[in-house]
Amino acid sequence: MKLAPNLLTFEQYSALGDKAVADGMWRCDRRVFLPGMGWYNDWYLDRDLGRNFLNPQFYRDWHGKRPPIELVCPDGSVWCPDRMSSNGNGWTVTGEWPNITCAPSIDCTPIQSSGNGPYYHGFLRNGEFTPDIGGKTWPVPNIGPDYGRKD
Repeated sequence: MKLAPNLLTFEQYSALGDKAVADGMWRCDRRVFLPGMGWYNDWYLDRDLGRNFLNPQFYRDWHGKRPPIELVCPDGSVWCPDRMSSNGNGWTVTGEWPNITCAPSIDCTPIQSSGNGPYYHGFLRNGEFTPDIGGKTWPVPNIGPDYGRKD
């Protein structure tokens, strides 16, 4: 699965969430924010006053060049490759959207979970998610034309 060709601005992301709410869905509804979509999340810069939220690689490689990004993984989980991870300093992001590579692997399993749930674990290489390491797959919701990826 490839990343969408364009990142949304935070304003576009917020407007899409507002429209979802107005249409009776959740603000971050998985029928709206589909796998491969991404957006800039400018407000993370305001949150990271102690520099313990965003990872050192973001500050070394991207700070001043672009805001942090968030994206939707194949399982529908929202993930920020520029944040600290639960088990270390986070991920190194190389390349420009949509052809980014993130290392190490992405494990969307929540911290308190057993790891056996329906969560994506794989890699993002040159703008494409690898198949899940455990072989899991997820259906993409069938939604109307006002939502989802604009390829």
